[in-house]
Amino acid sequence: MNHTAPSKRILSLADPTSKMSKSSPNPQSRILLTDSAAEITSKIRAAVTDSISGITFDPTARPGTSNLLTILASCTGEDTVDVATRYERKGHGQLKADVVDAVEELIKGPRAEFGRIRRDTAYLSQISEQGAKKARVLSESTLREVRERIGLS
Repeated sequence: MNHTAPSKRILSLADPTSKMSKSSPNPQSRILLTDSAAEITSKIRAAVTDSISGITFDPTARPGTSNLLTILASCTGEDTVDVATRYERKGHGQLKADVVDAVEELIKGPRAEFGRIRRDTAYLSQISEQGAKKARVLSESTLREVRERIGLS
């Protein structure tokens, strides 16, 4: 049985009883594509865990620890229980350090591409113009239909 959770099941770093969400008022609760490596490190190091020694996957009794295991397994494509077994004699510090490395490895390519696109002002202007043209065509059609229905044309 594969216990790797899909990304929609990743929980908040600040409150592992709720889903990670970009709409959370606490920016420490989530990892964003635009976060720097230092910000990701800070957020994961501050992630809520527990004071129980050793690492086990128990989403009910140990939601914070289990969330970190889920994040690590999701990043590496491994089974969550297999990851937990590998960490059972390690501490939260080692787990968090490895989660930082795995998350950073996973998002460094998309983050770099996002940055490249943000700096390409010619491309962004072209996309903006295309969107504006498409919006004008759609709105003109809608306005024409409205005018016909209310008898203005």
